[in-house]
Amino acid sequence: MSETKSLSRQRFKPEILLLVLLVLLSGCRSENRLAEITPEELLSHIKFLSDDAYEGRGLGSRGIELAANYQENYFKQFGLRPFFSGSYRQKFILTGLQPDFKATLEFIPAGKSSRPELPSPVLLEDFVVRSEREDCPPEVEAEVVYGGYLIQAPERNWDDIKGADLKGKVLLVEINEPGNYQGGIFDGEELTYYGRWTYKFEKATELGAAGVLIIHDNKGATYGWSVVRNSWAKESFFLPEKIRTLSFEGWVTETLATKMVTVAGMDLKTLRQQAETSDFQPRPLGIKVKIRQQPVFRQIGAENVAGWLPAAKPEGRDRYVIFSAHYDHLGLDPNLQGDQIYNGAVDNCSATACLLALAGYYSQLKEHLPVNLVFAGVTAEEQGLLGSDYLASHLPVPNSSVLAAINLEMVNVWGETEDVYAIGAKYSDLDDICRRAAENLGYSYGPEQGGNYGFFFRSDQLSFSRHGLPAVWLHEGLASRGKDKGLIVRKSEEYQKKYYHQVTDEVQPDWDLSGAVQLTRWAREIVELLAETKSLPAFKPESPFQRPEAASGQPVQNQ
Repeated sequence: MSETKSLSRQRFKPEILLLVLLVLLSGCRSENRLAEITPEELLSHIKFLSDDAYEGRGLGSRGIELAANYQENYFKQFGLRPFFSGSYRQKFILTGLQPDFKATLEFIPAGKSSRPELPSPVLLEDFVVRSEREDCPPEVEAEVVYGGYLIQAPERNWDDIKGADLKGKVLLVEINEPGNYQGGIFDGEELTYYGRWTYKFEKATELGAAGVLIIHDNKGATYGWSVVRNSWAKESFFLPEKIRTLSFEGWVTETLATKMVTVAGMDLKTLRQQAETSDFQPRPLGIKVKIRQQPVFRQIGAENVAGWLPAAKPEGRDRYVIFSAHYDHLGLDPNLQGDQIYNGAVDNCSATACLLALAGYYSQLKEHLPVNLVFAGVTAEEQGLLGSDYLASHLPVPNSSVLAAINLEMVNVWGETEDVYAIGAKYSDLDDICRRAAENLGYSYGPEQGGNYGFFFRSDQLSFSRHGLPAVWLHEGLASRGKDKGLIVRKSEEYQKKYYHQVTDEVQPDWDLSGAVQLTRWAREIVELLAETKSLPAFKPESPFQRPEAASGQPVQNQ
């Protein structure tokens, strides 16, 4: 942009902005005819929520509180009921973790050794480390074991552990999964949850390990070391209610891992070849690691915001469909020159706009709703899906009454497409429902794209699925309507390079929000088909997720 902005730039007062918008929308919906969702309505929401006054909607900021107020007032204006015991807010606590920038990592060869010494690794350049234990020991020394991919997947007849006692060990492990190539074991290049770095930490916790070091490589991680370095150099957040036993967790560069294994008298390439086979067993390296760190913790409050509309028909009053969209973003960085605010217009004001517009649309149909509809603005997605995780684990309604969760994320702002797909639908009956809904509207329904990037595991639909609720992220397709079929792909790629998680993610003059309207139509058709289902949509037998009733062997039915 030709004009930069800073915190001193003149802004509109958010209270005035919201009042103006509500007056405009109320006028639009006061007519007798049913008011449809329009690009103009969506753009109004996006402009308001991505305005500098909201300061990038960072956790714990004034701006994110304004965004929460915006949604709550909107729900009130259109007659939605509070979803949380008389409140539109679901309050919870997050723990903030500031890593120690003086942390050290040392490798100690066992006994007398003629092996080459390893130069002291440099924090951020060679490794990153942190601990989510508030009682984190300032120093940890333990033996290192190479754990391969650290995967236990009985449904795939895969076990990297083989009964080994890894309690108190430091596990050096690979990112992703074995067979990370087209046609390979697991799902080839399609990432499963077993390949996620979060799974490695969870499995290590389950095994009683002292710590974990993940070996970074560009293909396996799908991003460069700079992404790891930058994200681990910032304050992170987590839900304190979850038990944490790892003394530390971290990443090392491929170069450092190679040196480590060489000091141990082994070859990383050979170990990796062994890790690609089902008969792999954990390999002690004969060296110890010593970690010193003193992270700093703090507590902050966070809030999900949700309203709901009750079903008009008796048979639908114990059946819910949840719409979700995260409203947080990256806040601001006063150290930047010029523009300091991460406005997040696409990520994720575009989706919040659709969420609010759908709530307003359905508020006109209160006398005809076939199921209960919940509209949830969730927070702390950028910090690891924390708001949706808390919501899914603290729902005020039984899990067995939820038909599905429909997540809205970074909605298409570049015009309609001829096709659509649903991220995560392949795990459940939602695949067929999403397909039929798309075809009813004349859209082609295609297979999920970008599986190698693990998009399903990087947005809020994952939280609902992990808590046993079928969930999808509705996504535009690959072919634009009109003469320029490749427009949507080019625009998406341009966004990833120039705007995603950058201060440049602002409203652009070339946007065409007919694509976002198209997505809301598809969402509405999905709701219609969900309402017609006689039983709860289920996860497929081979899915890594299952409803709690199915996992326990109980019949799956509505309460």
